[in-house]
Amino acid sequence: MARSAFWRMGASVLAAALLGAPAVSRAQEDGREPFIRAFRIAGGGSHLGVNLSDLGREDRTRLKLPDERGALVKDVQPDTPAAKAGVEPDDVIVRFDGETVRSAAQLSRLVRETPAGRAVTIEVSRGGAIQHLTATLEEGRGFNQLLGDVGDMHVDVPPIPPVPPIPPIPQVEPFVREGMDRLRQNFFIERPGRLGITYQELSGQLARYFKVAEGSLLVSDVSADSPAGKAGLKAGDVIVQVNGHPVSRGQDLREQVANAEPGSQLTLGVQREGKPLEVKVTPAERARARRQPSI
Repeated sequence: MARSAFWRMGASVLAAALLGAPAVSRAQEDGREPFIRAFRIAGGGSHLGVNLSDLGREDRTRLKLPDERGALVKDVQPDTPAAKAGVEPDDVIVRFDGETVRSAAQLSRLVRETPAGRAVTIEVSRGGAIQHLTATLEEGRGFNQLLGDVGDMHVDVPPIPPVPPIPPIPQVEPFVREGMDRLRQNFFIERPGRLGITYQELSGQLARYFKVAEGSLLVSDVSADSPAGKAGLKAGDVIVQVNGHPVSRGQDLREQVANAEPGSQLTLGVQREGKPLEVKVTPAERARARRQPSI
């Protein structure tokens, strides 16, 4: 699946790049180096087996041509119809199957549209002399089947090495838990609560079950040696008041504990098994975190 996705994406990018390339065949007017568009007659349709480019002014003089029409053979692929017909590098194909050749692009289209297996006449200019050759075209190499119809450009694509197996991904929950444990160890100093209890806020059906107001605090755990444990607070008690003030959320209790003077008592209004009672508890002293030495 990953390999096929890679091929589809790579093929789309390469096709876009090839289609967008400008077809410039002569020297630029501003004196820059000319960009020669080269073609290999291969791919969808028939196959001849040559690399071509358009002719430039210097080619006309060097090859003794009357004009710049035709397609210049840059090289010939071995064991191809062109090689078997005797086509050579620097030949200029001027006629193909009776039709005048004006450019490399036109010749590549003519070859591609000619049925495979057909013998065609090729007229080339070689050193200024006309040569008449015959080539039997072969079926294309299927390059266009990979990229779709992108003209006559050919790119040799190396094989993709096998993709190594992907290691299993660890479960997220243990990873997050381990990270939080390390964070607490490295950046936080855990301190016991000043009362030594664990609670939850009651709402909805639970509040109605215990017959208390929304936001009352159900004690779920009491440390035995904590101030709350020594004062007689028990798991299952519901804290409804602190120092005579109704409790509507956990923050109410935390604020009262935080504001309590050292050694002072808090009076907790508690519901135990449906009966009200008061529990007086003295919060523990505030523990001061010591900064760890570092070097």
